[in-house]
Amino acid sequence: MMKLLTLLGLQGTASGQARADLKLNAMLPAMTPDMYLNATMNAKAPNIALPAILPSDGGGAISMMMSLAASGFPLADPRALLAEIQQAVLSLAATVLPQAQAMPKMSSPQFQNIVLAARMTLALRAQGVCPMALAGLDYSYEAEMQVGEAGGSRGTCSAALNFAASLPRITMPPFALPLPKIDLAKQLALLAPAASAPETLGLPPISDPNMISALMNQLAGLATVPVPNLPVSLDELQELADQLQDLATIEEAFGSDALTPSGIARIDAMLNYMAQLNVPVPLEMQALQMQLDALPEIEDITQGAQAAQSGAVNLAMSMSVQPPTVPVLPTLQSLAKLGKSLPGLPFGPCDTCNFDIASIRDSLSGMQLPAPPPVPTLPSVF
Repeated sequence: MMKLLTLLGLQGTASGQARADLKLNAMLPAMTPDMYLNATMNAKAPNIALPAILPSDGGGAISMMMSLAASGFPLADPRALLAEIQQAVLSLAATVLPQAQAMPKMSSPQFQNIVLAARMTLALRAQGVCPMALAGLDYSYEAEMQVGEAGGSRGTCSAALNFAASLPRITMPPFALPLPKIDLAKQLALLAPAASAPETLGLPPISDPNMISALMNQLAGLATVPVPNLPVSLDELQELADQLQDLATIEEAFGSDALTPSGIARIDAMLNYMAQLNVPVPLEMQALQMQLDALPEIEDITQGAQAAQSGAVNLAMSMSVQPPTVPVLPTLQSLAKLGKSLPGLPFGPCDTCNFDIASIRDSLSGMQLPAPPPVPTLPSVF
């Protein structure tokens, strides 16, 4: 592998770095997730009755707290929240809809095939191999490509691929983590945002025994916020945003003329050439890589473990109380997902949109909000 990297002109990584599964196998306790979290929470909150099978997301209240924190919206004032939601939707619609209308019309299978080809091209280019150059195609947008230092000639890339085809089969060490440790790693990673979410929402830290009480009061207020009557369907906006994201991927890989007849012909010629290459697929390594890619980040796992230990009392209470229903939460989650899909687009009041959040909030001032539901009685921890 190091010889192959040298032929490609890439800098090989040191083999002394331990694989993620080996690191985690040494870090995680040899017990099931429920045993670990039960032991942690019972040690900190012995008087709280935990469910027989612990929820993987920290319980209803903690899970809702993390979802609200990830939305990025102001939650203290219900009317201001509704104004922000309407502003975000109008801003996104004003930006997404004109771009979507200008998208080229193609059949879905053909468009998706080009998206897959673009992703393959970008993945290979990140390794220093440009499929277009390898196929010997004359493309006019070479200056726009970020091929990297390798970007090698067709002869260099062909030599590297021929060398790869001649390599003997390599036996890889088996995946080190048993299923209980994989489950524990994923469960702890889900708890990682619980460490920072309280600060985002203006709540006491996860280690403060009063945090759940403050959270339940905040959720009771948010439960009064109705689902707003939006002028644009968020599902349709998300579908259009996904298409725009795919279009940006295609243009990054193949240039701005990728979906013209000449651009599609160039992509087809590249794919035909790549299909003829005799490159062995290392199935064992591929299977191992898929297992490693499915593991959460080790930093998230350690943060989740710290949150479970320092906030054990609040996690145990979250698993033993029923939070109120917050009808507006799915809308906030959809908008947060849209914001991640389109990081370059305005997500709220902006200079290019003729919307005034103050006027929207004023128009909602006469709206009658229902009284908040009573906060459930929290169990004693002493």
